[in-house]
Amino acid sequence: MRNVKEFIPKSINIKWKLTLWAALLMLFLFFSYNILQYFVIQNWVVNHEKQTIQKKMEEVTAYIQDSSFKGNVSESEQYLDVLNEKYQLIRIVKENNSPLFTISDEVPQGWVSPKNVTKEELVEFSPKGDRLLIFRRPIEVNGFKGTVEIVRNLENFDSLINQIFMLVIVTGLVAILLSLFGGRLISFQLLKPINSMIRTMRRIKENGLKERVQINKQRDEMTELGVMFNELMDNLEKSFHQQQQFVEDASHELKTPLSIIHGHLSLINRWGKDNPKVLERSIDLSLNETNRLIQLVSELLTLSRAEESTTNMNSLEEVKMREIMEDIVENFQTINNDFKISSTIDIDTDFTIKILKSHLEQIMIILLDNATKYSTDDKVIQINVRHTDRRLTIEVKDYGAGIPKEELPFVHNRFYRVDKARSRKHGGNGLGLSIAKRLLDIYQGTLDIDSVYGKWTKVQITFPINFDEAPTTKGG
Repeated sequence: MRNVKEFIPKSINIKWKLTLWAALLMLFLFFSYNILQYFVIQNWVVNHEKQTIQKKMEEVTAYIQDSSFKGNVSESEQYLDVLNEKYQLIRIVKENNSPLFTISDEVPQGWVSPKNVTKEELVEFSPKGDRLLIFRRPIEVNGFKGTVEIVRNLENFDSLINQIFMLVIVTGLVAILLSLFGGRLISFQLLKPINSMIRTMRRIKENGLKERVQINKQRDEMTELGVMFNELMDNLEKSFHQQQQFVEDASHELKTPLSIIHGHLSLINRWGKDNPKVLERSIDLSLNETNRLIQLVSELLTLSRAEESTTNMNSLEEVKMREIMEDIVENFQTINNDFKISSTIDIDTDFTIKILKSHLEQIMIILLDNATKYSTDDKVIQINVRHTDRRLTIEVKDYGAGIPKEELPFVHNRFYRVDKARSRKHGGNGLGLSIAKRLLDIYQGTLDIDSVYGKWTKVQITFPINFDEAPTTKGG
């Protein structure tokens, strides 16, 4: 038997595939039900006819064998004529297979030859294309031995079955049309959200990333698909704008030092050859800008690696947090001896978490470097480390310039600087917090900043402690 899939062309679109599949399914269910119903009715009618002929036989034999009946069997013909029904034959057969008498109503006697039997039998016979049901039972009464023979013509039954069959054919043709219409309607309803997405994608292609799929009030799988599509487009639009902003900011950041270097090289070309002071000054300034370019490119590379970094938490080794934090504080205090760096590390010596040591050191260096860069006369930095059952928290607080409240939501952005002139003076490129944020994302950590402008700034980072429950994550 050929597979149903072979009857559906592979080149048609999904709309017609759904229509055909739905139509085939409905047709299959329809014909299965009708065929089952046909055989059930056929079996029921046959059983009903058998019960009827057996009941009629009981009536005939009971009358003939009635104890009050004292006459000859042949005298029962008049009563049996009244007892007979349409499309039925009643015959009394003698021992020599000859009929004693026959009573028939539209059943030709020649269709069934008389037959004497010694035990009852129920058979089907089909002469001249008609179906006959024949029931024979031997009798013995008042010295007469013979057989009672009842024949029923199943013409009405065959007519009923043929009508049912024709009804199945006619309703089947109607069902084909209705199933195609129903399949088309089902495919339309199922593909409506998908068609909406296709139209939205076309509008996105023509008008940009601001278009979204309209979400219905009903909550089903298609609605969830639409919600996921809109969320994906939101992320894509956000990433696109961030990338665009990144390119613009990077171009601007690279343009300034390159312009300065170009200006000094031009100055050297014009005057510096004969003026040692101009030559020395221009070379020093050009080297400073070159170093800033190297630092900027290095930070961009670090940020790119952080965004593409993939860390499997199950493959990380446990690192002792207290030991690492004490080393970081000591090293930073050594190179910034004019600062007072106080630390409260409220964790046990053997407390560990899963993290790359280099990542933790880089995050802390970024936070402490910012704290020292933007401190004012009060050169105090406070570090607090604590943990709960679920999270490790590290706070770095300085008493420097602070950040205006309206600027706080933007400090994570690449190249963002609160005070651009002062940041450039301190050598900042506005990438440090972006790098720290990306590294924290790898470990499902968070970075929060609170500040009072002109007074203090507090940066708080957190790590989930139970990394075994955390999935493999990818930064960015």
